[in-house]
Amino acid sequence: MIGRKIALLDGSQAGDEDLAPASAVLSDLLEQAAEVRTFPLRELKLTHCIGCFACWLETPGVCRFRDAGQEIAQAVMQCDTVILLTPVSFGGYAPQLKLMVDRFLPTLLPYFGLYHGEVHHRPRYARYPRWVGIGVQRAGDAEEAGLFKLLVARNAINFHAPSYAAEVVQSTDDGAQLQEALRSALERRDPFPWREPVRSMMPTGEPLPVGGDAEDARRALLIVGSPKTLSPSTSGVLGEELLGRLAVAGWQTESLTLKPGTFREAGEAELLAAVDRADLILVAFPLYIDALAYLVTKALEVIAEHRRAAGDGARQQGLFALANNGFPEAHQNNLALSILRRFAARSGMAWLGGMALGAGEGMIGGHPLEAKSADGIPLFRVSQALDAAGAALARGEALPAEAVQGMARVPIPYMPRLIWHRLYMRGAASYWQKRAASNGISKADMLAAPHGAPAR
Repeated sequence: MIGRKIALLDGSQAGDEDLAPASAVLSDLLEQAAEVRTFPLRELKLTHCIGCFACWLETPGVCRFRDAGQEIAQAVMQCDTVILLTPVSFGGYAPQLKLMVDRFLPTLLPYFGLYHGEVHHRPRYARYPRWVGIGVQRAGDAEEAGLFKLLVARNAINFHAPSYAAEVVQSTDDGAQLQEALRSALERRDPFPWREPVRSMMPTGEPLPVGGDAEDARRALLIVGSPKTLSPSTSGVLGEELLGRLAVAGWQTESLTLKPGTFREAGEAELLAAVDRADLILVAFPLYIDALAYLVTKALEVIAEHRRAAGDGARQQGLFALANNGFPEAHQNNLALSILRRFAARSGMAWLGGMALGAGEGMIGGHPLEAKSADGIPLFRVSQALDAAGAALARGEALPAEAVQGMARVPIPYMPRLIWHRLYMRGAASYWQKRAASNGISKADMLAAPHGAPAR
């Protein structure tokens, strides 16, 4: 079932031996394979995806960064099974594995297709490997295990895997338990979860807790989680819009954009000091391969560890999230929002809720809402949702359902969802082709398949 050629991505972190027992058992089980290539990600030079889309518009099928990520992507596309081995981080992948998974974007085309009533990227290749995810927990957590399995499944859908399996084990499991669980994962076919399991899981929030000194009790921090460095981000636009509404209501505000330098000594100190000052933390982020981008994933682990170290001295805080994606369906953000809710629970923060926007890149594209509205883009529902969210958060109230629903609705009034999907897919295809043509890249060039046979 696992095939002859295996690519194993080891997402273990430096100094963390929790994956060692599962890794040893897995190695024994894979002895039957003709070829196993193991990539210890923490030991490799890897640059995170910056959302530049050069892999679609300038060097189709190949990332602009010439590092180990290119070799790994090629190995994955030429194997029968890719295995993701990782600690479970709030229901998602550990940062180093998430960094590499984000780098698989070049293996897809920029064009969209409708699959089981849901929009996903069309395949670049005629075949893709089977997808197996193995998560390791220090202690059993059923909710996070469920999120992890759903993430593996959604990745398998987006990467057109012929089959997949996901398993979560504990680092304290004995050899027999690990062998049984991992053998099962290598052999079985789990059912693909299409729309409903994700659409129905938007995590609701609670009111902002009251606490702190009066002079410091109304401070909000915006953390922008977009990794874009070459152009403005939609996440930044949405976050600043909401932050502005809080400022009008009398809140003190500050904002911080995550960068690789954030996780060096000085940058990390700046991040944690800003977090410590805030009563309300707003995280604005784009969906990256079904979950949070690498920089956000890394920031969550740093903040959680900081708050654990503070113990009872950690400030009482609330967490709110603004998610957007490139698909027309807002519900594809729900899994990432659920991971953030688990982070809040693990870190002792109050989860205030979140809002999800579909087609964010297509409708806003990093431009101010006023400018896009002036161009005829229907963004009044987005503005109304931000108004309602800002008013509720400023008063410390629970996020109203109409704000969540307004942000997620089809932007054009009275338009059926299926027609909106088809219009969006057609418009996106034209948009990508025009951008590629400006770089001298033809439509035929965009379909390049450097690591295998192209899709038909």
